[in-house]
Amino acid sequence: MSDQLPEFIDPVVFAERQSHLQGRLGLQRLNRLGDILFDKNGELKVDLQFYKEGKVPVIEGRIEGHITLICQSCMEALEWPVAKSVKIGMVQTIEQADRLVDGFEPLMVTDEKMSLPELIEDEVLISLPDYPRHAHKCLQYEPAVKLAEPNKIKQESDNPFSVLAKLKITGDQ
Repeated sequence: MSDQLPEFIDPVVFAERQSHLQGRLGLQRLNRLGDILFDKNGELKVDLQFYKEGKVPVIEGRIEGHITLICQSCMEALEWPVAKSVKIGMVQTIEQADRLVDGFEPLMVTDEKMSLPELIEDEVLISLPDYPRHAHKCLQYEPAVKLAEPNKIKQESDNPFSVLAKLKITGDQ
């Protein structure tokens, strides 16, 4: 297994040649993911097979590893396993995307090469929770000011309609 994956690939050519990419990708190469990581040390194990399903070029495989996210409750380190299955159908139009077999995610491709780290980064970002948090309660929040309980709050008679309520009860006009 190679330690270095290519920076750019032509996914359609890879699919025509039935290429197989295996390797490790360092987290420091994933810029957008770096914003939510507690620690950028580490790597992801990538295993991708490129082939054609009929006329549609396909990328299928797995991305695995462990990353350290920032817990959104306590802002401390949160170990997170990555085990993402990848099944992508490469298309050039929306109509082709609509005709993809169930289970395939569409990826719009052009005749240009694409960044492999960005593709992997997209797949990892999709698999992460919106607000990563520890499973346990990491903060014991105690407000500085204790609020009165709702049933103990006294009702004030500052109601402008209280005069009308008294008139209705006494029958005065």
